[in-house]
Amino acid sequence: MKQRGRIIFFAFIAILMLSEMIGSNLWSLIGPLEDTAKFMGVSVAEERVRLIILIILDAIPGIGALLAVQGYRRSGSRRTGRNGVIITTFGMLAYGSYQFTSAIIQLGDRQSFVMLVGVVYASLGVAAWFIGSDLRQEVASPDALAEHGDE
Repeated sequence: MKQRGRIIFFAFIAILMLSEMIGSNLWSLIGPLEDTAKFMGVSVAEERVRLIILIILDAIPGIGALLAVQGYRRSGSRRTGRNGVIITTFGMLAYGSYQFTSAIIQLGDRQSFVMLVGVVYASLGVAAWFIGSDLRQEVASPDALAEHGDE
């Protein structure tokens, strides 16, 4: 995959996660939770905790994806990009795992949809690992360390 495609992928992940954090989860947390909790089949207190966890889990891969984009765009930021790929990957896996697990354990009517969301997001995390492999391997190789120095 060419560098432009990698930048587009990580920019997509950043936009997806950060817009979901603000436009969906944060907005739901600020607004009346009774309707959201009823829609999800949980109590208001459970939905509040669930939304706070999702906000944190949205921010982690969103910020990681921004770091990965920076690593691809600036040659001096390769180590930052490598860390961004790792943060994005594990953040997306954590997000997907949480959504899948909470669907099984906690949610009522929306269980199958939230399980699907969890699987899709975890799959995007695995894709981030492979798509960002050039950034991870380049920084980790001895030749790249000698070329870039200790950044």
